[in-house]
Amino acid sequence: MSTVTARRVAVPSAARAKFAKNWTSRIVAFGEFIDGYDLLVIGAAMLFLRPYFGLTTGQVGVVSAAAFVGTAVGLLVFGDLSDRFGRRVIFMINLVFFVVASIGAAFAGGFWQLVVVRFVLGLAVGMDIPTSHAFLAEISPRSRRGRIAGSLPNMMWLSGAIVSVVLALLLGPVFGNETWRWLFGLAAIPAAMVLVARQFLPESPRWLLAQGRDDEARRVFEMLDLEPPTAQVVKQRRSYRDLLAGKAWRRLLAVTAFFAIQAFGGAVATVAGPLVLDSTGIGRSNSLYFSLAGFVIGLIAVTAGATIIDRVNRRTLGIWTCLGVFVAGIGIATLGAHSTVWLVVCFIAYSLLTWFGPGVLSWVWSAEAFPTALRGLGSGIAQAATRLAIAANVVLVPTLLADLGLATIGLYACAFLIAAGIVLASPFLATTGRELEGATTP
Repeated sequence: MSTVTARRVAVPSAARAKFAKNWTSRIVAFGEFIDGYDLLVIGAAMLFLRPYFGLTTGQVGVVSAAAFVGTAVGLLVFGDLSDRFGRRVIFMINLVFFVVASIGAAFAGGFWQLVVVRFVLGLAVGMDIPTSHAFLAEISPRSRRGRIAGSLPNMMWLSGAIVSVVLALLLGPVFGNETWRWLFGLAAIPAAMVLVARQFLPESPRWLLAQGRDDEARRVFEMLDLEPPTAQVVKQRRSYRDLLAGKAWRRLLAVTAFFAIQAFGGAVATVAGPLVLDSTGIGRSNSLYFSLAGFVIGLIAVTAGATIIDRVNRRTLGIWTCLGVFVAGIGIATLGAHSTVWLVVCFIAYSLLTWFGPGVLSWVWSAEAFPTALRGLGSGIAQAATRLAIAANVVLVPTLLADLGLATIGLYACAFLIAAGIVLASPFLATTGRELEGATTP
């Protein structure tokens, strides 16, 4: 008897089936709200942490980067484990770590405690990202994969970032330099709520198919009101060599490089945004308001981009938006120091175009590039390189701003020229309208 027929298949209750159909994609993507809140809150929290502990410029960079390095480790390790043991188990366990680490960060008593607890918190985030990323791609119809696997998690991520800045603005006048403790600790609340909600979600149906558990997969497809893949899916043998075999290495290299390079350049408008704006002398409160405006514009851009990402050629969208970000960055570097108006206009354009194009496309492409049996690992590799790139950004930005001022942004903007070149040289990134199984092959 085969393993498929031998396994007892549980029949979900009508209430659970209705809940899963209506909320699965949102609850899975809500992990990005937590990620966006926590990894972006460091930019706002650092404005309070620096005077509280008397941190040096180098220590600011290390604390800021600790969570990103932890996330990179979590991405590599747990992306692979999600391919082995399933998406569902990993994206519930990680939130337990997240809740504990958030509370620990709120009670940190010094520089090294901050570094350690932020690293652990990043590790928890790294457990969630490739798992939820793969899950979203695996439950997305081809006609809406860009919106569900790309736009939705970015909307959640930006919403988390917006909440972090709003809380910094509201709590700052009340708690002063102690505000950072509240900003870190409050992250435990949405994490605990998502942890409870995820108990009611099913396993990824495509992961079940890849394990040969066809009956379970069929029930999940029915529960989520999804059409199964038209191509026959057989139980897949996992081999790390498949990431590099034939032309697969080109996909891995192109997707990873694009994701990391655009994130390296884009982080000056997100994670490092408050520090960049504060360096102009506009003041801590104003820098937070400008950062908030940038995130709101980014959310508007992602929402607008969601209406076209499944309708236009994704390569064309990627090339032109990357070039637009480059122009906006040069505007910040050359005009921002002389005119607050131009600084604000170019900074908002930088943020808007980053999120309208490369910020969302990198998520979609890194989910589409790999087969189900290796999707968590492949996505984890791309995301790990990205987090290391962002970590390098936040380590370098304080020093470069001190030495070069806003000319620093011109250097980072050049990353988008390279990103545009990668897209131009990668015809296989034209994946609009292709079924997920077909998008993983040239």
